[in-house]
Amino acid sequence: MAMIDRLRPARRGSGFSMDGWFVWCGSVLHENGRFYLFASRWPEETGFPSGYMTHSEIVLAETDSLDRPFCYVKTLLPGRGDRHWDGAMTHNPFIMKINGEYVLFYIGTSDGSAKNRAIGYARAKTIDGEWTRSEQPLDLPPDANNPALIVRDDGSVLLYFRDGRLRVSVAEAARFDGPYTVLAEDIFPKGRVEDMFVYRTPAGYEMIAEDDGGAYSGLKKGGVLFRSPDGIHWDDQHPEPAYGFDVTYEDGASITLQRRERPMLLTDNGQTYLFTTAKTGGADRLTGGRTWNMVQPLAHE
Repeated sequence: MAMIDRLRPARRGSGFSMDGWFVWCGSVLHENGRFYLFASRWPEETGFPSGYMTHSEIVLAETDSLDRPFCYVKTLLPGRGDRHWDGAMTHNPFIMKINGEYVLFYIGTSDGSAKNRAIGYARAKTIDGEWTRSEQPLDLPPDANNPALIVRDDGSVLLYFRDGRLRVSVAEAARFDGPYTVLAEDIFPKGRVEDMFVYRTPAGYEMIAEDDGGAYSGLKKGGVLFRSPDGIHWDDQHPEPAYGFDVTYEDGASITLQRRERPMLLTDNGQTYLFTTAKTGGADRLTGGRTWNMVQPLAHE
């Protein structure tokens, strides 16, 4: 059964939003009975989506149940000045726990320009402790962004990223902090793909992503699922739709989103949840409105 057919009604009021802020992205951990969401936000007065390039910051929110909303805890990574690679903004958080340490991959830019966007990381011993940022970004091609990672059984890492033309590449390193070697470029040549999330399955690897032009899912900017035996070579001949823009709530109401992006999956106690960012209420998909991180359960296959 395709993922889009497994989506169950969302619970109204769950997820994460903040008055006065555009909320975007979202990467989740579940530990010690609590769910921790790493998200991006920027002030509404700076505009959507352009304001993220100069004002986005990564924040931490938490909840004890995915049926209830996440609550803001603190700002983890504000911009830190133009002397740094991430001086103007931080965005696209992707959290992992590696060898007992929390590692948060993200993008930044020194001056608010796309040409200087790059991927780096911050690390911490505890989620609510002090986060230490990499002083330099990872050595990847220009305008690498949208990081997604897999840690293999031997500790080596596959890092997925896309460039400004929405071409997806995969790089490899012996450790999460590099150095990285690009293994394959433009792995989905028939279309433009972004917002990748990759996970292991008994058969290999799966990826859910945004199908920007609709070449794979048939829905422009809809969700698409790809499969791979090794995480490097991906089957783009048999993609499946992963999600669309129409969402039903448990109370029977429904909504059609203007944008739905940044997918990730989390399985807890046998239940899998799809997290996506969502936007509605603007004059069009590129103008204002309300944004939030949405949580939607999936039926078992």
